[in-house]
Amino acid sequence: EAGLELKKELFMALGKTPIIKGDKLFIEPNEWFVPITNKYPALEAEYKRLELENALTNQERNEVLMSIRTRWGGRAELNRQPSVPQTDALTS
Repeated sequence: EAGLELKKELFMALGKTPIIKGDKLFIEPNEWFVPITNKYPALEAEYKRLELENALTNQERNEVLMSIRTRWGGRAELNRQPSVPQTDALTS
């Protein structure tokens, strides 16, 4: 089990002035965390809309999901795989 000092260190990395009210922890976010806090609701809404969209093919859904992931992470996934098999990948 993580000790109290480790927990405190983790919370302080996210923000400052931790306050516990009831069973909830509130912290004032550090500057680097603010853009994540501000942009997350729009990305979450787009992701949830994608889950409900039944008209998309798997390839279209993967492309939209990749777009969401790229905007969330700020860069494309490092280990990207082709969305469809390459027909000439094994030919010599």
